[in-house]
Amino acid sequence: MIHKLNINNIERYDVVVCGGGMTGFAAAVTSARVGKKTLLIEKGTCLGGVGTAGGVNILLGGIKYGEEKYNFITGGLFKELYYNLRKTDDCVDIYKINRERSPHAWYPGLAESIIFDNEAMKDQLESIAVESGVKIKYMSYIFDVKTNENNIDYILITGKSGNTAVKADVFIDSTGDADIAKMSGCSYVLGRDEDNLMTPATLIMFLEDVDTEKVLEYIEKNKSPRFREKIKSLRQKGEWPFDFDIFISALINKEGYHMVNSIRQVGIDGTDTDSLTEGIIEGRKENKQLFNILKKYFPGYEKAKISSMTETIGIRETRRIIGEFVLTFSALMSGEEFDDIIALSSYCFDLPDPKRPSHQPLEGQKIKKRYTEIPYRCMLPDKIDNLLVAGRSISVEREVLGPIRVMGPCIGMGQAAGAAAAMAADKDSSVKDVDVLQLKEKLKSINCITDESQVCEVRNNI
Repeated sequence: MIHKLNINNIERYDVVVCGGGMTGFAAAVTSARVGKKTLLIEKGTCLGGVGTAGGVNILLGGIKYGEEKYNFITGGLFKELYYNLRKTDDCVDIYKINRERSPHAWYPGLAESIIFDNEAMKDQLESIAVESGVKIKYMSYIFDVKTNENNIDYILITGKSGNTAVKADVFIDSTGDADIAKMSGCSYVLGRDEDNLMTPATLIMFLEDVDTEKVLEYIEKNKSPRFREKIKSLRQKGEWPFDFDIFISALINKEGYHMVNSIRQVGIDGTDTDSLTEGIIEGRKENKQLFNILKKYFPGYEKAKISSMTETIGIRETRRIIGEFVLTFSALMSGEEFDDIIALSSYCFDLPDPKRPSHQPLEGQKIKKRYTEIPYRCMLPDKIDNLLVAGRSISVEREVLGPIRVMGPCIGMGQAAGAAAAMAADKDSSVKDVDVLQLKEKLKSINCITDESQVCEVRNNI
């Protein structure tokens, strides 16, 4: 027997942001700060997504080191978060990092980040959003989208209060998985072309009482920042049961407290509930196995204890929309010029092979320009005129995911989406008709960075 869907409430907003990760946070705050009635819908219980609930307490891709200084590549809210967290000593002072001997990532390039306290970041994101006028709905799941010709009429969400229809002038899909775009009938691709497989996932583990100095001494003595030789030896002895061949950990915000971002879980589909469930269950098992090996064989981890494992599995890749414009790998390599750049990334081509989790197919590739440039058109899905897609599910070739999927550029894209949504709502027009020059001027006025000429030294505002 088919029952008619019961709608308990109908709510109306100017802008609705779907997904409360770093991208959605930035989009909602940007929209609300220009006076738009803005709703932010999040299935979890905090903002920040993979950065907080997923335990990746390192914001990459928004800072670049050069000429004896650090530069901001992402401005606006990215800078605001850094300075706010520095005031309370809840993130690492970039200028106190020894880049050649960094306990925060072992490789100098990975020290180009905001390394933060998880609970402090949750508080910052939530406080900024609420103070900016964003309405937050936690523990809310979007389960359907109703369209009318080329527009989303409303979305349907469910939670403890029942089912609610939410209407808006403009919607922003910051789910990371292009969920709203898919439900709206927009075109997309999943994973790589030949088999739809996706890059490995990771369930993060946190350890305490790690002897960081002893770890560094081992790395320096053996010239092995990823412990490859140690792992090779253990595998030969039958003591290393994993598919991955490198070990990754990083000191976070207090002595001896390490984020272990090592396990690489192949075959996980971030758009499939059963697959995600399996990934979480197996991830906990793998982390416990890894922990026991660390204590037995890895210098510096002898007295370590598990502090926690995250409840959310870290997904690096799922769907990507096929939008108004597809940013290609060849365009980045050749330095193609675009007139609608709305965000930059300083991160590398980091996207492990779906079947070989320690293999980086594009490792060492250098683009012609200094930074990866992200055009506005990549956020425009086909078929729907009042929807923007921001974050790692934008319209790019798979090879481009490496530099654009991390949280620095995702914050930049979120800010651009929030500003563009507000402009479209003002004029009751399509997001595809937004004047990009005006959009870039708007972003510049709120200290966002859309081109290299705006890049500025971190020290300037401390």
